[in-house]
Amino acid sequence: MVALDETGWSVGGEACSLWAFATARQRVFLFGCRKDDATLDAVLPPEVFAGVGVSDDAAVYRGRFARAQKCWAHLLRKAIRLALLYPREPPYRRFLDRLLALYHDAQRAAEDGRLGEAGRKRRVAELEGRLCELCQPYWGETAPAGQPPARDFTNLVNELMRLVLAEELFTFVLVPGVEATNNAMERQLRGPALDRKAGRTNQTAAGAHRRSVIVSVLESLRANLGKFTLASVLEEVGRWLSEGVSFFARQWQAALGTEPTVEPNTS
Repeated sequence: MVALDETGWSVGGEACSLWAFATARQRVFLFGCRKDDATLDAVLPPEVFAGVGVSDDAAVYRGRFARAQKCWAHLLRKAIRLALLYPREPPYRRFLDRLLALYHDAQRAAEDGRLGEAGRKRRVAELEGRLCELCQPYWGETAPAGQPPARDFTNLVNELMRLVLAEELFTFVLVPGVEATNNAMERQLRGPALDRKAGRTNQTAAGAHRRSVIVSVLESLRANLGKFTLASVLEEVGRWLSEGVSFFARQWQAALGTEPTVEPNTS
């Protein structure tokens, strides 16, 4: 499973993106990249990556992965926004209540260790049927021009139906360990987003690359070290220098089933 998210960035005043990728034990941050297929191909080549991509519904992710999980938090926020902004529209509140109940039932099914593969498939079929029943009265309508609440509600319904037909809403029920949201990635990007708002971006491509390396290494260590402190990071880096094998090289070699290659110490 790889979770993905992105936010705006700039290099030398030129608008670009910061793209973040995360597995259970690795983090990769690309400062100053383009949010396009070429960048995604470089990080997750389609002929190599056959896992689950957890993301929002941005166009660059559509049809990208063999299996996908679209972020439920993004969808629920849209429904919550409509219910809060237009309290005199009962259909929005009722729709939100039923959508939340459906999501919570899906969470319980995902956490039910008694369910085997066949049981999970039956639960997903039931959940998909309930979602279709919820959306069906509003599905296929053309979003009214100039009417924000009706337009936004219609767009949300059509998005939900498109995603359920693409089988990208309940992958987290079928595949243990897959997250239903990419909230963790959003939290990873909060710091850089604050840096961007304060104008603390990069002036050169070399600076963006250096930042990508440093942040990727530190955040990957945060995900792996039992205690993430300056002392523990310095201890781990010191071990790399003395042994000639990085923490990540050991993980990579373990995944390949080979012995770690000792790198020469050039210090």
